[in-house]
Amino acid sequence: MSIIKTDVLIAGGGPAGAAAAISLLNNGSVDVTIIEQSALDNNRVGEHVSAAIFDLLKYLKIETDAFGEDCFLPNYGNTSYWGIDQPMLRDSILTTERSSHQLDRENFDLTLLKRVSDLGGRVIPRTKCVACNQLDDGSWEINARHLTNDDFTIHARYLVDATGRQASICRQLAIPSTKQDQLVAVGTYLHFNGQTMPQEVTIETTELGWWYCARLKDNRISTMFFSDADIVSKHEINKSEKWAQLLASTRHIKEKIRGGQSVDTSPWVRNAYSQITDNSKSKNFIAIGDAAAAFDPVSSMGIGFAITSACTGAAIILAELTQHEPSRIATYQSDLERNFGNYLVMRKNIYQQEKRWPQSEFWARRQ
Repeated sequence: MSIIKTDVLIAGGGPAGAAAAISLLNNGSVDVTIIEQSALDNNRVGEHVSAAIFDLLKYLKIETDAFGEDCFLPNYGNTSYWGIDQPMLRDSILTTERSSHQLDRENFDLTLLKRVSDLGGRVIPRTKCVACNQLDDGSWEINARHLTNDDFTIHARYLVDATGRQASICRQLAIPSTKQDQLVAVGTYLHFNGQTMPQEVTIETTELGWWYCARLKDNRISTMFFSDADIVSKHEINKSEKWAQLLASTRHIKEKIRGGQSVDTSPWVRNAYSQITDNSKSKNFIAIGDAAAAFDPVSSMGIGFAITSACTGAAIILAELTQHEPSRIATYQSDLERNFGNYLVMRKNIYQQEKRWPQSEFWARRQ
């Protein structure tokens, strides 16, 4: 069995994992390895981001031009039907930022990983951690499994969980997390032939949850319904016929996507729940991005938090490995908990704006 020795092993090649690797390579002389379970060709849900994303990229020393022309598509309309049946600016619910963009996640993620490689980092796709063992000196021995090649071992001084909401490394290590809800997204991608769709975002609430509709590149529209997993199961919303019926019952979203053809054989389901992980007692380990704290998509906090937590985590790692400073993980955890508490207040305020269905299980849970 082959062995790879590295200073920092990052499990997960999304924005958090890639940003952590870039920050480490920009600011220190360390060997960095990323392993990513996917083949880097998965369809990724588009993200709505504020203009603050460009300040984060500047910190990572990446020019916006590196992502190409269509990675950050400006939104020219951000409309919500939330709490009332009249249109209102989506920004008044979600953020004080007026300038916003629809992010091409596939392009964004791949560009970040290319920068990791250009800086000398290792990126190994189609690979997952099957076992993590911490040695007496605090370093890690990780058994890794490639989809087609032989298994191999990674020896790392520091281990980072950037595997997203599933927090697969945290789960292997039995690190506790607190889950706040059961939110999932049920959605599909629609393609439009012969018509150019406007570059805009629309949100509409219904009795069972809320809809999100946004144009992506290639004249596609991402249409998602957000509700709790048990409600989705009870009403079979993950089935094509039921999903289509629910969509047809909307007043506004159905008009936005009229004439669209689904590119998916059936609706896909993605986790969207809120959670926070407690890694304060860990040694030579840190969780970042959604693995550390995951937020309701209505907050538009995902990508921004992924990158800021990654950069903060990278600074902690470098301080421990190269400057031999005491661990700052307890401070990191305290900051996470404070920010997560503020987020829960904000989320409650957002959901309390919708009072039209007081008997709805979905909305009652959030009041």
